[in-house]
Amino acid sequence: MNPQLTMSLDTAVLEVLGLVTGQDLAYDPDQDRYRVVARMLNRALRANALEREWSWYTGTETVGTAVTGMASVTIPDTMRPRMTGDDAVRLVQDDRIVEWAYFLPRDAVHKYAHRRGLWVASNRQQLLFSRAFFESEDGLEIQCPVMREPAMFELPVMPDSPNDPLVPFDTAVRNQQVDFGYPDVIVARAAYMYSLTDPVMQPRAQTLEANYKDLMYQCIERDTRNTDTPTQNEFFVPVQNSIYPESSYRPYPLADERR
Repeated sequence: MNPQLTMSLDTAVLEVLGLVTGQDLAYDPDQDRYRVVARMLNRALRANALEREWSWYTGTETVGTAVTGMASVTIPDTMRPRMTGDDAVRLVQDDRIVEWAYFLPRDAVHKYAHRRGLWVASNRQQLLFSRAFFESEDGLEIQCPVMREPAMFELPVMPDSPNDPLVPFDTAVRNQQVDFGYPDVIVARAAYMYSLTDPVMQPRAQTLEANYKDLMYQCIERDTRNTDTPTQNEFFVPVQNSIYPESSYRPYPLADERR
């Protein structure tokens, strides 16, 4: 993240108020209004994580080690494999990718059992590979592309009685950075959400939403512009006649010739 673009919670709250009211206002962190804006920033972070095919918050995570004869790996409930575009599981040795296992639908992975190449499907509990691992793949580290959740701001616990004083914000939380590479997108979305909660601000909601979407699309275009088109998976549709059976050396499906 560019250090010049980092933004703390205090700064983000000021930015939200500036967008909504057009004035240089500030809320006391020990009062409830500050907490409402902080909660809107958390909602904006969670909503933003679903944009752009869930690719704003991505990474890889090691889920186990390949063992000869094993065809599945258990994954924790807290991990969500990312299966969009051309994502693939990696078999890694000493930080070097040895083999790729591209994702398939769960109901199609069994069609690739006869192929020497490696493909994988996923459910909420396991990674299901198209075949068992060979001896040459024994001991390789299995890395899976994952989607993580954004780091949200920790809000103080609300008191049990309305007569009790509010718990003050921790200084460390107020100085925590917005978990996004371009925090203006989070601020713009939070300002739009905040405007919906106040009848006085609601007339500006449509404008704030348009401003947020313009900024979001600009970030997407900036991060998806490529100088060259990546290689796409080839799909072949073979024609099988009714006289001669299909050769055993070319069984269906012929969707990808990579080995």
